[in-house]
Parts: sequence; C-alpha cells; structure tokens
Amino acid sequence: MSTPRPGSLRSILNGLVSLALTRAELLGIEAQEQQERLIGHLVTGVAAMVALLVGLIALLLFVMTVTPGELRAAVLGGLTAVFLLVGLLLLWWLKRRLALAPQPFSSTLNEVRRDWQTLSGRETP
Repeated sequence: MSTPRPGSLRSILNGLVSLALTRAELLGIEAQEQQERLIGHLVTGVAAMVALLVGLIALLLFVMTVTPGELRAAVLGGLTAVFLLVGLLLLWWLKRRLALAPQPFSSTLNEVRRDWQTLSGRETP
C-alpha cells in the first residue's frame, strides 16, 4: 500500500483517524487512572471506618468500666462531643480534598480543544 500524497483527502483522513485514535488512547489512560484513584479512596475510607468504629466501641466500653458512676454521664457527653467534632472535621477535609482534586479527563479535553483550534484554523502561534 503506497503512502498517500501530502494534502490529499486520503492523507487528511489518515491524519484525522490517527489523531482520533491517539485521543481515544489518552482518554482510556485517564479513565484507568480515575478508576484506580476511586478504588484507592474507597478502600482507604472503608478501612478507616471499620478501624474507627472498633476503636470507638472499645473506648466506650473501657470508659464505662473505669469511670465512677457519678461521672459517667459527663465523661460520655464529653466523648460524644469530641467524636462529633472529629467526624465533622474529617467530612470537611474530605470535601476540600475532593474539591481540589484534578478535573477528570482534563488532559484529554485540553488536547481535543487544541486539536479543534488547529483544525479550524484558529491556532495561536
């Protein structure tokens, strides 16, 4: 099969197909990265929740056994306030982390925008 002449319709179509395949490959790579990141976050979150719940139950049982009866209500109230504060801080941190995370598929979108500008003749030197 001969190489198409530069500037011919066949050459242009070959270039467009090659460009589309490259962008599709980039999209696939970014999708894989997003999937791995999401799975990592989920596994870490579930492990943290299990550890926190087990620790909380153990702590509450310990406090109930060592606290004198007249102080139990005050100590458990204080622990409740501490755990609620920690939970709220963790939710705030997670929300902030998700807000600062890179936009999914941003590299692919930037490349497609550049390709479109180039193909439409609006490329800036």
